[in-house]
Amino acid sequence: FLPLYVGASCRSGWVEYETSCYYFSTDSLNWRDASNDCRAHSAELVIIDSKEENAFIAGGVNNHTGSFWLDGSDEFTEGTWEWASNGEPFGFTSWLPHEPSNNRHDEDCLMTQKGYNGKWNDYGCSHRIKFICEQNFDNPIIG
Repeated sequence: FLPLYVGASCRSGWVEYETSCYYFSTDSLNWRDASNDCRAHSAELVIIDSKEENAFIAGGVNNHTGSFWLDGSDEFTEGTWEWASNGEPFGFTSWLPHEPSNNRHDEDCLMTQKGYNGKWNDYGCSHRIKFICEQNFDNPIIG
């Protein structure tokens, strides 16, 4: 089998932006199950690297209703936010005012929602909300 690099188009239900395909879920899962669902589709929960990518994600979120998980977490070290799928610290942030708050000492996962205008919030990982998966074009699909 040869690796096939997906470039010009994303599979049905996914949206292309720059070098990735994105999936805005319609079902709701807790953060860990959402991450596993993305991985089952050769993707990860979305990692937001730039103001431009964040604006794209915010636009997609505003076309839907509800809240959406992103890949960020401070589950390993409280107050140290990183992208869970690669362990990298945030290079770009877009927190709501007074966030992250770690309300009730139980908000270790990153989310955004319609009406936040691209701003982020920390939220309890066990909540069941929608999620956004990202698949980079440079991840080959073997077929």
